[in-house]
Order: sequence, then C-alpha cells, then structure tokens
Amino acid sequence: MRRNSLAGQALSFVVSVSIVAGGIFWFRALIYKPETEASAKTPPLVPLVHTETIRLHQGSLDIAVDGIVTPFREIEVAAEVAGKVVFKDEACNGGRFVTRGMRLIKIDPRDYELATQRLENQLEQADASIEELQVEISNSAELIKLAEDQVALEQNEVNRLAGLIQERIVTDSTLDRAKQTELTARNNLVQLTNQLHLLKTRQRRLESARDLVVTDLEKAKLDLERTEIVAAVDGVVIDDLVERDSFVQKGDKLFMLEDTSAVEVKCRLKMEELNWVWRQSGQEFKSLDAVGAGYQIPRIPATVRYQLSDRQGVHYEWQGVLARFDGIGLDEATRTVPCRVLVDKPRDVTIVRHKSGGPNETPASSGPPALVRGMFVTVTFHVDQPSPLLLIPERAVQPGKTVWIVKNGQLDAKSSLDPIELIQVKDESGIDRSHWLVEASASGLAAGDRVVVPPFGVLVDGAAVREDSAR
Repeated sequence: MRRNSLAGQALSFVVSVSIVAGGIFWFRALIYKPETEASAKTPPLVPLVHTETIRLHQGSLDIAVDGIVTPFREIEVAAEVAGKVVFKDEACNGGRFVTRGMRLIKIDPRDYELATQRLENQLEQADASIEELQVEISNSAELIKLAEDQVALEQNEVNRLAGLIQERIVTDSTLDRAKQTELTARNNLVQLTNQLHLLKTRQRRLESARDLVVTDLEKAKLDLERTEIVAAVDGVVIDDLVERDSFVQKGDKLFMLEDTSAVEVKCRLKMEELNWVWRQSGQEFKSLDAVGAGYQIPRIPATVRYQLSDRQGVHYEWQGVLARFDGIGLDEATRTVPCRVLVDKPRDVTIVRHKSGGPNETPASSGPPALVRGMFVTVTFHVDQPSPLLLIPERAVQPGKTVWIVKNGQLDAKSSLDPIELIQVKDESGIDRSHWLVEASASGLAAGDRVVVPPFGVLVDGAAVREDSAR
C-alpha cells in the first residue's frame, strides 16, 4: 500500500508541473507576438463630425422688435361758443365711426343770429353815413372851386384899381373896398378848405367805424358757424361728455375723436440695430451740417405683424414706414431708442396663412379688420444690406462666439465673431430655422464653408475629422 501511495503522489506531482508549464508557455506566447503581427495593427478611426453649410443672406436685413399700436391723432373737441345743446347726432356716441364733415352737435344759434342781424344793420347805417359824407365832400369841393374863382376875380379887380389910382381916376377908398372884398373871398375859400379837411377826417373816422363793424360782423358769423360742430376727420368717437339740452360754456369739452386715417406703432431699437438703419445703402445723410439733420431717422419700410393667441397658423400684416424718433435720446432704464412707425393704411390688412409650402398671402376675410390702438405687434424693419452678410446656424455658435469649420478634412476654429441678430430663415425644406447674421468681411468666413454642429466631442484645432455626408 505504501508503494502504491508513493507512486500516486509522484504521478500527481508530474501532472501538476506539466499543467503549470503549459500555462506559462501559452501565456508567454500570447504576450510576445511576432513582429509581423504587431506591424499589422488597425490604425485609429478619424472622428466623425456633423456639419452644415454657411449661406449668403439674400434680400434685406430684417430687424424684428416688439411694439404697441397708438393713435395717430386724438382730437379733443370743445365748445367754441356758449349755449344750449339743441341737437346731438347718434353718431356722436362713444365707439361710433364718423366721417369728415358730419354734423354731430348743434348749439342754440338764435343769440348769434340776432347779433349777426344787428351788426348787418349797423353796417348798412355806416355805409349810408359814408355815402352822405361823400356827397358833402363833393359839394365842398365844388364850392371851393367857386371860391377860388371869386378870389381870382377880386384879385384882378384890385390890380386894375391899383393901376388907375396912379392916374387919379379912382380914389383910395374905392381901392380899399376892393381889397376888403378880396379878403372876404379869401376868408370864404379858407373856411371851405378847412371844412373839406374836416369832412375827409370825418370820412376816415366813419370808415374806421365801418371796418370795426365789419370785423364784429365776421366774428358774429364765425360764432354762428361754431354753433354747429362737425367731424374734422374720419375717425371714431372714443368719449362723449355732453347730452342734448345741456348748457355748455365756451371751452367745455364735448367729445374725443380719434383719427383713423393712420396709426402709429411705438417700438424701441437697440443702438446696434439703429446703427444698421443709419448705415443702410441709399439713406446716407449728405447734409450733416444742416439744422436738425442729426435728429432725423431714415424712412425705411417696415412690416407690422399681429397674431391671435388661438390662431398660431395665421397672422395679419400691415405695411408701414419708420417715421421718427419718439422724443430724443435713449431711455435711461432700457438703454434703447424710442421710435414711431407710421401705418398710413390701417385698414389694408393681409392675412398670411402658414402651410407646408410656405406662407400664403390672401386678402383679409377674417380676423381684425383694422390696426387699432393697444395691439401688441411685432415690427420688422427691412434694411438694405450695407455689406454681404452670412447665415450661421444658431447651434453652431459655441460659447465665446466661436465656430468650428472643416477645411481639407481638418478643424479650423473661428472666434470673436460679432453676431448681428438671431433671425428665422427658411431652409431648403421650407422649415424656419434660427441663424445668426454676421458680416462676411469681419468674420473671416465665406459662403459655402462647412461649420460643425452638435453633437460632437472634444474639438482640437487642426485635428483631422470626417464629415457626416447625411447633413
């Protein structure tokens, strides 16, 4: 039994050693491969990135801002004469539309009619007095001519007697009586001349009094016309303050009329946006030294858009123009420039329906019939491009205003871009996508460059990459 036991132990030892030796052999064989196998290792894969194409922006530069519609004019109509309201048209009630020239309110005109009649009678009296005076002036002028002839005759008589007295034909007393007669004639001529001057002075006074009557008559007629209040413009009565049979004093407010021939939209522009408005082509200020040139703004076209909250597939548009600054300077709180957009045809609305093939513009058949006060709208200014602009996909711009482009299979980083504005632009499939606008001259980019978009891993400048051909 011991012999068998020793033989079994020896056999077990030999088997164990053989197993360990075989394991070591195969382990070394796996670690130490031949050089031919090591040289045939597969090279690492080049990273795959997704890219999109940078496009050239076509058309005008559209700058969109929010705005609110305000009235073009609010006319506060007040009584210009005192009296009792004897007529008020139903159209003068609040919310009614009136047309220009429509009679809305009438004040009792009888007092003003009597005043007009009285002044007309006074004018007739003044005219009669002037005619009478003109007859007297004409008679005085004739009398003056006769008096001048009388003076001439008496002067000839004196001269004749003065020649005869030297020959002792007449006496001195006869000459003296002739001279006295001449003086009497001259005195009569002076009196008639003075009387004519007085009559002409009186004529000027009567004419002045007549002019005063004429002025009072015109004022009375004007007051008589003012007893009827008519609509000055086409518009809507937004507030009426008096009723029929009320007594009003001069200056009392009667109603408020809103001019609907046009509306304005209040909006605000950032200085960066206003800079593009100033730089647009064809709107340069040539006379910078002219008075007020620095306080004007180029009149550029604008589109006013309104959308109902429950109708996301359609919006309403009106055409307007950037008209003026709303005041002067920047708002201290928002650091923006208040502006006004003029819409001269607030009832000319266009419905734009969004379909799969793009917006479909049709004449307005439903929705708001006009642009009215209080509407919150979006104003899009159409500015001519001063220089070529590029469209960069929004998601391609990384923190630090950096984008990565692929050139010749390698990454190239472009940093410190100066985006103008984030806008919505339709791609080839007709879907609106957000893009950043940048100037081609200042960005170092060009139309057709391929820009890297997420998702991507760690990007290294100059690294080799492969582009996703599906994008």
